[in-house]
Amino acid sequence: MLKVPWTIWITGLSGSGKTTIAKRLLDMFASRNEKVEYLRLDEIRQVITPNPAFTREEREYVYRSSVYIANILNRHNISVVIDSVDGEGTGRALCRQMIENFGVIYIQCPLEVCIERERVRTDRAKIEKLYERAIQGELKIAGYGNPYAHEEFPFLVIDSDQLTPDQAARRIFDALRGNQGQESRDGGEKF
Repeated sequence: MLKVPWTIWITGLSGSGKTTIAKRLLDMFASRNEKVEYLRLDEIRQVITPNPAFTREEREYVYRSSVYIANILNRHNISVVIDSVDGEGTGRALCRQMIENFGVIYIQCPLEVCIERERVRTDRAKIEKLYERAIQGELKIAGYGNPYAHEEFPFLVIDSDQLTPDQAARRIFDALRGNQGQESRDGGEKF
């Protein structure tokens, strides 16, 4: 259990279900009138870098800005959910340095499932067609062409191909509130 106010970083490959699960989790807190703010790095990037080049420097700038915002919100007793792949793990490392009550939620999902989910999506991510472009060699993304830095000691691991988004969000909600699950080998909760 993390002490309130906390910040969690929901990470996983594109298409693993991070955003869907994060939104369901936020709905659970909102239904109980609990203060939790959602920082979706894709949206923050659009504001602070309107014409993103997706360079390493730009990503680090977005991470620093987001962690700074999360820190301010925590100081005002507001917990924070950050949703981002963070393929190199630099944003998560920065959070660890700056935020006292921090945990990583790793959304585990087979690459093939992530690719299929993107193929059938109808939202903005469908337009980006990240995996399709990566398969054609047009770009490299975390987990396909670029490495993905798996979290060594996550607060929680969720197998999103085994749970519905509501079930996954409930597991995170329960863990944040102290309803513990079965401990995994790496010290995080495994559901």
